[in-house]
Amino acid sequence: MYVRSAETDPIIRKNGCDIRQLYPWDDVVTPPWNSTMCTVRPLESSTEHHHATDETFIFLAGRGTVSINGTQERTVEPGDLVYIPNGNDHVVTNTSERDPLRFISIYWLQPEVPA
Repeated sequence: MYVRSAETDPIIRKNGCDIRQLYPWDDVVTPPWNSTMCTVRPLESSTEHHHATDETFIFLAGRGTVSINGTQERTVEPGDLVYIPNGNDHVVTNTSERDPLRFISIYWLQPEVPA
């Protein structure tokens, strides 16, 4: 068994979120996907961005919205799951004045489809 602690894992600021890298886990395992724990601070938003990877968000705490390509917006709360196909601009906004919005992000490259 391998264990990491939230108290000792580094937190970086990226795309307007506080990010804790979960996977790959150096010197332990490198799965075919990556994962981070993300926190959006109260009344803040992530920066609008997109990836070459597909991405899924699993919301754990707080309330907010997810906007896709500036045209679709959805309210999110704990237990909600959002899938974002690669190349789509997205923004996560925390609508609370006091509580952080926390979610797990899992992202992966889609396999190439043979021609």
